[in-house]
Amino acid sequence: MISDFTFIHAADIHLDSPLSGLAARDPAFSDLVRGATRKAFANVVDLAIAQGAAFVLIAGDLYDGTWKDQSTGQFAVAQFARLSRAGIRLFIVYGNHDAESRITRHLTMPQGVYAFDTRTCGFVTLEDLGVVVHGRSYRQAATLENIAAEYTPPVPGKFNIALLHTALEGHPGHAAYAPCTLDELRASGHDYWALGHVHEASIRSEFPHVVFPGNTQGRHIRETGAKGVMLVRVENGQVRSVEHRPTDEMRWALAHVDATKASDMRELLTGVSNALGTAIARSGDRPTAVRLMVKATGALKDRLVADAPWFAAEVTGQASAVSDLLWIEKIKLVPASDRQQAGLPPELAALLEQALSDPDCISSVEAAVAPLLSKLPGDVGDAEGTPLLAAARSRDGKALVSAARAIVEAYIEGSEG
Repeated sequence: MISDFTFIHAADIHLDSPLSGLAARDPAFSDLVRGATRKAFANVVDLAIAQGAAFVLIAGDLYDGTWKDQSTGQFAVAQFARLSRAGIRLFIVYGNHDAESRITRHLTMPQGVYAFDTRTCGFVTLEDLGVVVHGRSYRQAATLENIAAEYTPPVPGKFNIALLHTALEGHPGHAAYAPCTLDELRASGHDYWALGHVHEASIRSEFPHVVFPGNTQGRHIRETGAKGVMLVRVENGQVRSVEHRPTDEMRWALAHVDATKASDMRELLTGVSNALGTAIARSGDRPTAVRLMVKATGALKDRLVADAPWFAAEVTGQASAVSDLLWIEKIKLVPASDRQQAGLPPELAALLEQALSDPDCISSVEAAVAPLLSKLPGDVGDAEGTPLLAAARSRDGKALVSAARAIVEAYIEGSEG
């Protein structure tokens, strides 16, 4: 018999991952949000206790690679112990960032914590609830095989949950680890697929449910909006509700200002103030780092370009007037014309610019390329005129992203001519 119960589905906690961008160059902001990933995980535990959850699922990337010191693991175990004392069980699959080969220190886990093996899919039966939890951890970071195909079949008469760290068929900005299809998961017979790896929350399917909770704390400007976990309620053997609950301590936001019709700088700054006010309101008065996107033309645009430091100071003043929890990550002027300009679209160019300065992204590129290179003949890519393969063979993620960008820019310019 299946009981009614509540559980928390979390993923991509990335304990002690540094916040990039603004936090790296603004000591005051860095002090304000230091430990944000830890606080977010503590918020997950608080939510589980407050909601009377029967168990918590972590679908990979609890850690952020090899620990810098033992305190990372000690903090995690302390949070596990809080769950254990509350009678809440915890199930973990390790993903690419905390694959067993990258974790250098192990600590004794409290009672009620179960981490799935890396060699084969296993399952745990919760007889009191009529629940079976299935899962398999990554053995190595670049896990490119379809491990979902190896998962144990659902147990008849039970509510079956499958924990998996995957990007499914692929997702922009995320390495294609443990690839599988949505149809494959739907056909498996499991009642709920608890996924991780993709940092945007989404419900990809219902009945059966296939769900990404997103990460628990945004770490840079490409991870905007509320971040948190899924609170899931099961009644009469069926998922009754899947609700996203925020756990983040700070947020990243984009604020757009259309100043093409502004008559003067005063009117533009009024627009800036309004946009920043909207951004902090949507963040629930959390510390918020905002990238301001300004669209301007004519003399007003010329002034912004000519005196960028002055405008930045004005914007900072507006931010301080709106809230002492508001910070300007960057100010960018965007094209006023809707006509496609030569070269990359501004959004893609900005994304690649961020990727080049994001160690996490670069390491993912390098990890994804490494197994592919081993399958190429040794003489491929040595000839002149193959910069992409040359960059790949160098195993330099930055060089590879830069070479790919150059090829795409050349293609766009050629197609526009």
